[in-house]
Amino acid sequence: GSEPMFKLIVSDMDGTLLNDQKKVSENTKLAICQLEGHQAKFTLATGRIYPAAKIYAADLGITTPLICCNGAVIIDPLTDEVLYGSPISKAVGLEVIKVCEAYGIYYHLYDKDTIYSTRMEKAIAYYEDFSKNLPEAYKIRTQIIESAKGLFDETEIYKIGIYYDNTERALEMRKTLEKISGVSGFKSLDTMFDVLAKDTNKGTALLHLCELLNIPIREVVAFGDNENDLEMLQAAGYGIAMENAEDFVKEVADHVADSNEADGVGRAIGDLFKRV
Repeated sequence: GSEPMFKLIVSDMDGTLLNDQKKVSENTKLAICQLEGHQAKFTLATGRIYPAAKIYAADLGITTPLICCNGAVIIDPLTDEVLYGSPISKAVGLEVIKVCEAYGIYYHLYDKDTIYSTRMEKAIAYYEDFSKNLPEAYKIRTQIIESAKGLFDETEIYKIGIYYDNTERALEMRKTLEKISGVSGFKSLDTMFDVLAKDTNKGTALLHLCELLNIPIREVVAFGDNENDLEMLQAAGYGIAMENAEDFVKEVADHVADSNEADGVGRAIGDLFKRV
């Protein structure tokens, strides 16, 4: 028939592929494993830093490059090689940090495998604890720094994550940040606002990935649940929002799957490839 043949399935992690225990359910894992028989690849597109995606990629047998830091970097999980990157320039980064410090709000910076912050709290404290018992290859390095000013000269910074609660002050800070030219920003979690280089998102990264893999974007299925998934769902041939997604995410999707707690990704993959 004239049914589209999907060659690549790309999924967001938190709130989408992962259940609320941050695990991939057995049913979903099975559905992903069966994709190989359909000549379809599977990969992740996440706001997470690379090692925090790579550990899941290893568990799921993913060999396709991973989209990390909300589309700012694409990395080969087999070689750890950066295949595409859109880092934040020093000038823009320093302006963002100035705003955070003026508001007294926690922020952290991501390079390829390290999270940097000037204070040990919130996310960086969580990751330090989380990494303690992990094998070396999956450790997320955390580093407390005096000042971020020199960081941009030493390493490529792909993302600045800013602690965000929905207070007036946070909303005001977001407006201030969005006025900086050369950045784009959006919520990735309920408490995280991510700043990236301009025009950098999971959608633009997906286009780069399709080029790398030589797969037409119309043969891609994308799954997501949050503001940082919008561009990817719109870019993909078939965009699927989760039942637990924000309404504005469901509006741009072609289909709404079951929730992340109800094997939504796995069930939807099963449905997509049923007609074989």
